[in-house]
Amino acid sequence: MRRALLGLAGLLSLAAGCGSDAPAAAPAPIPPERQTVLEVKAYVDARVDDLAQAVGALCEAAPADAAGWRDAARRDAMRARWGEARDAYERVEGAVAILFPEIDQRVDGRYEHAVELSPDPDPFDGRGFTGMHAVERVLWADSISPETRRFEEALRGYVPPRAPSTDAEAARFRDGLCARLVADVGTMRAQLGPLALDHQTAWRGVQGSIEEQVEKVALGATGQDESRYAGRTLADMRANLASSRAILDAYAPLIAAHPEAAAHARAVASRLDALELAYGVTPDGLPPVPEGFDPDAPSPAHAATPYGRLHALLARESDPDRDGTIAHHLREAGLAMGIPPLVRVR
Repeated sequence: MRRALLGLAGLLSLAAGCGSDAPAAAPAPIPPERQTVLEVKAYVDARVDDLAQAVGALCEAAPADAAGWRDAARRDAMRARWGEARDAYERVEGAVAILFPEIDQRVDGRYEHAVELSPDPDPFDGRGFTGMHAVERVLWADSISPETRRFEEALRGYVPPRAPSTDAEAARFRDGLCARLVADVGTMRAQLGPLALDHQTAWRGVQGSIEEQVEKVALGATGQDESRYAGRTLADMRANLASSRAILDAYAPLIAAHPEAAAHARAVASRLDALELAYGVTPDGLPPVPEGFDPDAPSPAHAATPYGRLHALLARESDPDRDGTIAHHLREAGLAMGIPPLVRVR
């Protein structure tokens, strides 16, 4: 058998050598735009796969009965799975929010936006307020911050957060709210598979992510920040930052083809280093907000606090009209590559 296989290999080798003696033509080089798109698509596909796996693990950890919800160890395990799913989402948010706005609203919508439309008396059934923050609100129902509670209590249609207290509610959480999250992420994943990205959309996703960083911090002053129930908004922002770095790395072929863009990209990388250092100020949540903090004119004492310094840094770096900021360099690099600037409705 081994001799037969070797003989077959020899025949194949001989056949490959027969015919023209001219060397095989070298494959045509891939244009930098195409190479960049392929690398960005590979990154986004992989991160959405991570997200699908993470939300699946999150929902598999959901207790099937009320006794499981009273078990602190099981609740903590599910909270840990939620954090992993949240990190996975934040590493792809810039792309999916632009590509799939309706699905993204179901996956990443806020409580206030849902109850503005209609009250949601049953937090477990997978209707009304859904997605990652709906699950988060249930998981941390016993530890909502005073600022968030005050904000949400003023909303029309407000219903206090709570965890399942009966077997029927536990089943509805698992088969309703959690299953809806898995299904929505699955839809996103299925639609992304055959979708052809373009280099402009992905670049704008990075721009949008950077420009939104200051908003995420500013909302902490009123209890409206992103992952407010779990107290891990700063961890979300670190995942955003990691995603921005990865996408920028994927743009290396296109950036290299435009020297002016390359100069701005180097400046972005340097400023991201400073941002990463600033994001290490606390483990997961935003620094405490000084009482009476005025984001437009903070007092010297407030400006000197960890929160004040972080807010000032992001207010500067997220401004595309200010020379030398991350947002400015991103916009200029995009223009150098023929990408029109991101237009934000304020």
